[in-house]
Amino acid sequence: MSHNILIPKPKNQSARSMKNCVFLSALYTFSLLFIGATNAAAQVGLSAGDGRFEIGLNVGPMNFLGDLGGNKGKGTYGPKDNNIPVTNMIAGISASYYPKEWIGIRLAGNIGKMQGDDRLIRQKTPADTWEGSRKYRNITFQSPLYEGYLALEFYPTAAISLGNDWGLPRFRPYLIGGVGFFKFNPQGLYKDPQGNETWVDLKPLRIEGQGMRETGLPEYKLTSWCAPVGVGIKYDITERLTFGIELIHRFTGTDYIDDVSRQYINPALYSNYMSPSQATIATYLSNPSDFYPSSIPGYTPYGLRNPNDVFGKKRGNPNRNDSYFSSTFRLTWKIGDVYADWFRNKNSMKCPQYF
Repeated sequence: MSHNILIPKPKNQSARSMKNCVFLSALYTFSLLFIGATNAAAQVGLSAGDGRFEIGLNVGPMNFLGDLGGNKGKGTYGPKDNNIPVTNMIAGISASYYPKEWIGIRLAGNIGKMQGDDRLIRQKTPADTWEGSRKYRNITFQSPLYEGYLALEFYPTAAISLGNDWGLPRFRPYLIGGVGFFKFNPQGLYKDPQGNETWVDLKPLRIEGQGMRETGLPEYKLTSWCAPVGVGIKYDITERLTFGIELIHRFTGTDYIDDVSRQYINPALYSNYMSPSQATIATYLSNPSDFYPSSIPGYTPYGLRNPNDVFGKKRGNPNRNDSYFSSTFRLTWKIGDVYADWFRNKNSMKCPQYF
């Protein structure tokens, strides 16, 4: 028998405090890495032929793009369905190696938070239409994010400048693309008859019938691959310190980050796989719209034609996997005594090239 976890909703901790914790944790980790790496570089020097190493810290806003939330009209696969109120922070560290001035290899790790909320959809059409049903579905979710990826950075202006013997430019736009993995754990906001709200782990509740013999659907995993693709620009403040801005979109291999993908199922199935209390919570979280006074009278999103049906109406879109994107600020530090000489020899600071 599966067991769900009830997580009390924080009463004395604001959303801003939670986001600050993410930033401070990443900053502390980066500080330790920075001190250790700098000390090591001062003693032995880190180099690999003409290449060099960098370590970095990044922090900034991130947003989830999935089945939940969005804006007026039919859901899309892009920024049009982005909801600003559920913007959260992402922060992390990275280590990069540059075999050539115009190309780099990055290994990065990030932590953050994803959210989606149907209540934010500004839609006033009737709930019996596809556009209206997205709002009156009324599902809310949150999930932590733990991400790691390996990516290539390509600097076209650096390649052009060095190819023409102009020196290494201090402003360098770049493209980035790679592959990685991430871990998540979707939670739904449950409201009991007394009005108390708690965050509940959704996967054990099999909301859309995952792992049930009646549906034939497999259970989903809480880890998946991701493919980060994006653009950025960096500027050399000094010989060692670099500042940058970066926008990265992540395609993923799962449609269950928000625990919404396919169809409503017959709520009577929950009692076959869990305790009465769990079945009550699962029924609520599969269709919160039935429990809110804002629901349209007579609206039945399950859409069961008879009491023995397994599947009901459409709940999500299984043809589009979930994704997320971030807009971050980056600080990187170049490691090694050898690199400082290499940098000065390129005259990058003496005769700065900007593009």
